[in-house]
Amino acid sequence: MKIKLLYILLIYCNFLFAQKNNDSGIGDNEVKTPLFFGGINIGGLFPNNKTALIYTGANSITPYGIDYILNTPQYKTTFDTYFKFPYSVAELPQDPSYKAALNIGIHAGINVGKMAAIFVDVNTSQLKYEQVFSMEINDPNNQSPGGIFEQLPIIGEEKRFNLNLGTQLSLYNDSESNLYWSVFGNFNAVKLQKNYILINNIQYNILHTSNLQTNSQPGGIGYGVGSGIGFKYQIVQNIFIDFTYNLYYSKINMNENLQSFGIQNELIFRLLWSK
Repeated sequence: MKIKLLYILLIYCNFLFAQKNNDSGIGDNEVKTPLFFGGINIGGLFPNNKTALIYTGANSITPYGIDYILNTPQYKTTFDTYFKFPYSVAELPQDPSYKAALNIGIHAGINVGKMAAIFVDVNTSQLKYEQVFSMEINDPNNQSPGGIFEQLPIIGEEKRFNLNLGTQLSLYNDSESNLYWSVFGNFNAVKLQKNYILINNIQYNILHTSNLQTNSQPGGIGYGVGSGIGFKYQIVQNIFIDFTYNLYYSKINMNENLQSFGIQNELIFRLLWSK
């Protein structure tokens, strides 16, 4: 009789244990949420154009811009030979803007349960500015009113670093996919690397500091906030692809006279490993 009661008690305990596992979501067929994830970012950065003004070579931006170059004694003979007749700057770029830039970096995070995660993004990009300015050449042989106009290239290059730290909140989540919304803080660093004009395919640098400090280029630290939406999908065990759109409102600090808040956009593809 005692053995029979013991046998019934063991069966009952085993039933309770199994029921507890099922209620807690732990079972042979349940996919556990990975704790860590990380991988690489590659995508496009669509920057705000407010700070592109620094590359125009205007006197209001730097005293060593286009007019300074044209009146530098060591270049005077070269320019006189090229233009042949009296010349002057007719128009600077009217709508300064950057080109869309390649954005690459790393992404890592920790899942906090099934519906939330804390993440960090570290991305770098090389921005380019490519526009033209107009020169007016007063050729006395010109039969039409006014001078002859020639457009010449003006180029800028800028290094930009972004660090985003925030959280991802799942809107929909199953064993293979995760649609999420993210909010984050942004910290950025920028540095002007090149700024020059081309006349007769010869490069002439625009300086943004005095001649005694030409190695000191404009740039600085900025900050902001952002939000995004993304979709993760598992392609094989522990490997996910992630498509994300981010919009953030951040301050870009080029120098003490050119600091501005603006909206930046980015599209990111990620390849992630989770464990």
